[in-house]
Amino acid sequence: MADVPPPPTLPSLEGWVRVDESTDRPFELGFIHVLARTVIYEDATIRERIPAIADEPWRFLFATRLEVRPRTPPSKALTRLVVSGAASGFEDRLAERGFSDVHRSWTRTLAVRDGEADVIRYDTTVTLAGVRLAADAYLAVTPTDGEYLLLGGAYPREVVDGDGEIADALHDAIDPERFREELFRVIRRME
Repeated sequence: MADVPPPPTLPSLEGWVRVDESTDRPFELGFIHVLARTVIYEDATIRERIPAIADEPWRFLFATRLEVRPRTPPSKALTRLVVSGAASGFEDRLAERGFSDVHRSWTRTLAVRDGEADVIRYDTTVTLAGVRLAADAYLAVTPTDGEYLLLGGAYPREVVDGDGEIADALHDAIDPERFREELFRVIRRME
């Protein structure tokens, strides 16, 4: 694809590793089309602490720059369309990564560097090495001049069902307050 947008710029992600990058055209409507550049990161530090779950889904985040062409300033209608499409895509991404029972729990706005982001919170579950965990997932959509910045991520909140060595290690590694603060720091500082 010619003239591909760069991925969003993120603040330092110490202990995280980029695991995927993609460029696609999520939709076209007549002469208007949207290009998306996405990067996906996983928390490598925690994977090292619990090697038994190295190949299973874990704490991740993604960042996407959506560029509307021809360049169109965000409007309420366009933003609603982007938020709706992004939410549907994020729910699919969660399912692909092994998260289940995905339910939207709230939607709010959040002050960010370039204005406001629409943030959707999800309650979900994920099973790692036979241990069932409650998890939180968030999606943020920030309109900017002629493009949208999306950031989403998910992390385990608590051990729900499971015992043994892996359950104990997961219980010790899970820090939902820190995980949430780190995700929101990235949402606020992405550009």
